[in-house]
Amino acid sequence: MNLDFSPEDLAFRAEVRAFIAENYPERLKGLAHREDMGREDFLEWHRILAKKGWVAPAWPVEYGGTGWNAVQRYIFSEELARAD
Repeated sequence: MNLDFSPEDLAFRAEVRAFIAENYPERLKGLAHREDMGREDFLEWHRILAKKGWVAPAWPVEYGGTGWNAVQRYIFSEELARAD
């Protein structure tokens, strides 16, 4: 079994990393856990994700999700954690 990321996966990682770096609200950095965020903080970030079409990464496209595969969802989750 090959566990290396494909070139497409690496490109996706770069896209996610750049999006987070450019769009994650500065004032929310350091609030590492949901319980540290207020309702409006949580909604602000989710509105940003929704504009990009990334608010529901595990949902099927027909229900408003991204249609990402398991590797893409893993990369997205990993990059969110990396960004704190």
